[in-house]
Amino acid sequence: MLKSIFIVAYLTIATVVSISSIQHIISGNQLYSYLGVLFTSAPIALFVMRIMILKDRARTSNNLNIVLLLAVFGVGLTLFNGVLKGDDIEPLYLATGMTALFLLYDHWYSKLDRSSSKLVVGEELPPFELRTTDGEAVTSESLSSGAKIFVFYRGNWCPLCVAQVKEMVAGYAGIKEAGATVAFISPQPQKYSRSLAKKFGVDGIEFYQDEDNKAAKALGIFSAYGTPMGMQAMGYDSDTVMPTVIITDGEGKVLWTHETDNYRVRPEPETYIEVLKEHGIAPV
Repeated sequence: MLKSIFIVAYLTIATVVSISSIQHIISGNQLYSYLGVLFTSAPIALFVMRIMILKDRARTSNNLNIVLLLAVFGVGLTLFNGVLKGDDIEPLYLATGMTALFLLYDHWYSKLDRSSSKLVVGEELPPFELRTTDGEAVTSESLSSGAKIFVFYRGNWCPLCVAQVKEMVAGYAGIKEAGATVAFISPQPQKYSRSLAKKFGVDGIEFYQDEDNKAAKALGIFSAYGTPMGMQAMGYDSDTVMPTVIITDGEGKVLWTHETDNYRVRPEPETYIEVLKEHGIAPV
């Protein structure tokens, strides 16, 4: 619950502080101190805004070190001006607070607890049930007629997830040639999955709904309150799934998994083909 509230509050605060800092800079009020504050608030706000609008990045670095360096520089700038030039202490408080919020985002919010996972490489995939975009029930066993790449994603509200779908669709010719098909699975309402299927669906790529996160719970990749607060107004449930990729063979045995412990880190597309080659499914 705390994480779903935190991300909305943090991005709102970062945006408000950035706008306020720009106003101070324009007015010439403690110019360099508020420039320092801007370095601690604007980068994360602009970063999130960019990926939300463009939806073209399926992954980021693990710790967003550039954003952290800018924040540290910003704190130093406000400290320098506050101590040596006698500026008000308020900008330093703001810069320090924004940096602390970023560290919480980077080292707490972004991290995922994978201790509940039931996925074991070399063993059969635990059974689960899904629904097609037409509402028909299908079982995981019925999907195991050949090598399969199961991609569990949080929903259309997640720009990294949409970028991951785009990326895999763009590279699907290579995946298909390697002997596998792809199943995108999300707990989101059917209308959103149908929208993605209509936009990105190609032969060999299927979209499914994990109703009430039953599959996520069966696999141990369920994320309680993983949806940002406010998305419920658009029909999304408060609970979601942790981004996960599973590759199985034609008999439903798990060949490989990617269970990221950071929601911003996703596997490169080439990785899937390498896994298929390693297991003799794709030609070397």
